[in-house]
Amino acid sequence: MSQLLTIQQLANILQVEVSTVRYWEKEFAQYLPAVGKNKRRRYTQEHVETFNQIKELLYTEQYTIKGAKRRLDLERTLTSALGVEQSLNSTVLFMFSAIMEELQKTREESRKLAKEIELLRQQKEQMEQRLIAEQNKSILEFLKCRLGGKSSQAG
Repeated sequence: MSQLLTIQQLANILQVEVSTVRYWEKEFAQYLPAVGKNKRRRYTQEHVETFNQIKELLYTEQYTIKGAKRRLDLERTLTSALGVEQSLNSTVLFMFSAIMEELQKTREESRKLAKEIELLRQQKEQMEQRLIAEQNKSILEFLKCRLGGKSSQAG
């Protein structure tokens, strides 16, 4: 696509309203290549790719505006720091996201296990209390039998 697009054409490609494109232009200006100085906006393929990335972050991955900006910053930092191309950058971010997701799942599982352990401890304490009560009861019965047997022998 070597031709420049109008804002309506861009909105049609992205399947969003023109007002959404304008809003994203304001919110994500630092991540977008400069748009022409005249009143009529014209967009390049680079614009389309950036807007598509913003749409993906907001709509598919459910980022907030602030979160999407952080993600775009992270991608820029990775790209410049590592000097990697976009596909590798995306792979690294995908792997990072997957690791974070696994960590979250592990934390949740750990919390569940901690709760189960606490319940098992409580059950153990209850069983120990019952056992002690049964032992005391048996000792009392044993003593009653002994004392009862001696008093009947004595009488």
